[in-house]
Amino acid sequence: IIRLTGVYFSKLIPPQCTCPCRVRLAKEADSPNIVQFVQENLLHREPLLRSLYVSTNPNQTALLEYIRLVLRDSFTLLALSNAPPERIVGVAISRRSCCWDGRQLIERADRTRCDQLRKLLYIWSIVETEPNLHQHFCTRCLFEIAFLATASDSQRQGIGSHLTQRSLELARDLGFHFARMNCTCEYSSRVASKAGLECHWTVAYHHLVDSTKQPVVRPEPPHTHIKVHAMALFPGLSIKSSCR
Repeated sequence: IIRLTGVYFSKLIPPQCTCPCRVRLAKEADSPNIVQFVQENLLHREPLLRSLYVSTNPNQTALLEYIRLVLRDSFTLLALSNAPPERIVGVAISRRSCCWDGRQLIERADRTRCDQLRKLLYIWSIVETEPNLHQHFCTRCLFEIAFLATASDSQRQGIGSHLTQRSLELARDLGFHFARMNCTCEYSSRVASKAGLECHWTVAYHHLVDSTKQPVVRPEPPHTHIKVHAMALFPGLSIKSSCR
């Protein structure tokens, strides 16, 4: 059993699933470094964000402020390099997903002055609401892996998969019954599938259109769809039993 800042992980990653990093829960003091990591390794590389040009000011400033807000009530895991000097090589920012989140994103979008960020928030609201996962699983809250990022110089080492598996273990230990992961990138969708999260809902980017019927975003292939993955966290847990 591994104890990380008051949370116990009762199920370990099998020994053969090695990862060139160590994982721990983030502390409040880590927040500035996490925001900087997200700024450097997610905003400029994630297909949806890049397609909407949210990495440019003032869009970036507003989006980073939203991420800081999410961090306050998040369950965030850090992947740290084994070799000195110690540095962050990956983050998984998870949170409680509630049935009213989509409505709150719309309200935030309506208050946003940045046009591109407003579009992003509207898209996120659709992705939160349309899959109808809370009704599907008959639950008020799910564990959501909201942001997953790996350092640009640490790709293809299994860090994203490692963080996803550890996040699901954390969700179980926190008492969540179901988990979700909204994948706006083909690569994160593959990571979710590998971790056992099934695709429950998908939409092609070219189907997200504005009032003139023109696509709002055009990420480059292979990032052609948004996919929402989800799973029951305990074997044998059925939708019927979760409604009791």
